[in-house]
Formats: sequence, structure tokens, C-alpha cells
Amino acid sequence: MESTKVYVTASLVTLTAAVLAYWMYRKKPPQHQTVIQRIQSLDEVKDLKWERVGRVSKLCVYMVKSCAPTLVEEAWVHENTFGSGRMKDRCLILVTEKGQMVTGRMIPHTVLVKTALHDDTLTLSFPHTPDLHINLPQVQANHDKQKTRVWFADVFGLDCGDECAQWLEGVLGRKCRLLYNASLPVTRTSDIPDAHKFPLLRNDDQSSQYADLTGSMLMTSESIADLQTRVPHISLDPLNFRPNILVEGTPKPYGEDSWKYIRIGDAVFRNVKLCTRCIFTTIDCRSGKKDPNMEPLRTLREYRCFDKDEPTTPMFGINLGLDLPGTLRVGDDVYVTTM
Repeated sequence: MESTKVYVTASLVTLTAAVLAYWMYRKKPPQHQTVIQRIQSLDEVKDLKWERVGRVSKLCVYMVKSCAPTLVEEAWVHENTFGSGRMKDRCLILVTEKGQMVTGRMIPHTVLVKTALHDDTLTLSFPHTPDLHINLPQVQANHDKQKTRVWFADVFGLDCGDECAQWLEGVLGRKCRLLYNASLPVTRTSDIPDAHKFPLLRNDDQSSQYADLTGSMLMTSESIADLQTRVPHISLDPLNFRPNILVEGTPKPYGEDSWKYIRIGDAVFRNVKLCTRCIFTTIDCRSGKKDPNMEPLRTLREYRCFDKDEPTTPMFGINLGLDLPGTLRVGDDVYVTTM
């Protein structure tokens, strides 16, 4: 009996030590990484060596997380929020009746739900279905505050009401509620557990309440075109990858991987990290259906996985932190500095 106790105690000590060692390893800052300082003023921008790499071809605002984008000619970025006019990117989120986040990963045809904002009225539309009109000031007045969770962080929103919930159930085939962030205080910070891997990530880069990571994501047409050559049996729409900013005319595919600062109009962004990709990339934004062969995710896994801790998670596009706010327009030249 005593020997058994000793054996169990020794095993627990060994297991505890192993867990502690792994935790320390995960928390240890990575070596040999360049820490990029936040640009504070236009004077600092003028001192940098900028290279023109292309032009903006599309600007996309996704008012409801996982739903269709609104393409705009002009957008603004402020306090790490992307928007256009009175529209804000991912200021609304779908949740279950128990408050769990709902995305296109679970219900692919959420990508067919379109949004429009006219004055104070949000309109949701879906093929072959009467539109739904939501009075946002009334949602704010009702102030039915609910909690949900975006990955590792608790966030809040105002429930948009029963009529909205019934409409969503009719088009999505699942009981859902819609939450509106309105002007609720932002509660998120850099909550990803491996944030130590990304020295460029600042606490306020996640001030977009419902976005997966940062408030803006950029892709290039050249990278998408290269991927298209690898999956010739399917047709890739750039919007399948849900960029806020699509750039065309870049010198080479995947050149954005090494961009350091990005200047568009009078806004200056910081390349926080490469954008990790999941099953959402297999959903065609035109049909709302997943590719039966898991493409293009399967192909991306063959050549775009760079993190040894996530060997099956490919990277495609870049997540942007914001250093200087400003206005962006379709047709704007894109200037960068490189790593």
C-alpha cells in the first residue's frame, strides 16, 4: 500500500511538473522577433521608406458577423473599427437562445443574409423571403442586454427582439437571436491564449467587439489567383475569404506576408499577424454551401501552414492593427514598408 502511495504521489508530481513546464514554454516570449513600435504621428510616417504595391479594389463591411458584406466605395477606420457612413463592421452577432455565438461554420447559409442601413433602420434580406426591418434606436431603448462569448472573451449586446428571432429561424432553420453592440463599452482586449507569439499585437487591436481578432483584414487578388491555379476545379470568389480590404496589382502572390506598415489614404495599419484559416473558407458566398471536398482549405493546408503548434491551420491574408485613423477609397494606392 505504501509503495502504491509513493508511486501515485511521484506520478502526480511528475505530471504537475510537466504541465508547469509546458505552461512556461507557452508563456515564454518567442526569440528573435522584431517588435514594431506604434506610429504616433504623421511626421513618423513621412520618415519611413514607402513602396507602392498596388491599389484598393474592394472595401467590405460585414455588419452582421458571418453574414454577407456590403461593398462600399469609401470606408473609415477609427479605434480599430472598420466602417462606412453609419455602418460598422461586425457590430451585430448571431447567438443561440442560450447565448452561444453562431457563425457560418455552423450554418453555412448565413453568408446569404444581406444587410442594409437606411437612417436608423437595419434591413435584413434573404433569397425568396420578405425583408426584415429593425429599428435600431428602439433596440437601444429596450436595452435588453445579453452576454455571449467570442472565442476567449465575454462580450455583450442588445437583443434585437422576438420578431427578428422568428425571421432568423425561418431563414436559417435554427433558433437564433441577433445582438447589437450599439455603443456598449468594449470589453475585449488581446484575449488569444498565444498572444505572446505576436509582439505586434496591442491590447486595443481587438477593440472590434465581435470580430475574430483585429478590426480589419486585408488580402490581395494575386494571392487568391495563385490559390485558384491550385484548385482549378472550383471557382474562388475573393469574398469567400471575407476581407475588409482587397488589394490588386501587387508584385507577387503572398507578398503581404512580409509587409510591416500599410498606408492607404491617410490611414496607417500594422501587420499584426497572418490570418489563420478554417472551414469557413470552404463556404461559397454565392450559394451558401460548403465544398464537399473541403477545398480550398485542403489545398491551403498543403503549403500555407507555418505554425508548428497548429500544423493543420493554414494562413492566408493579414490581420491589421491600426496606428493612424483615416479614410480609404476604392482606387487608393497602397504603400507599404517591409519586414
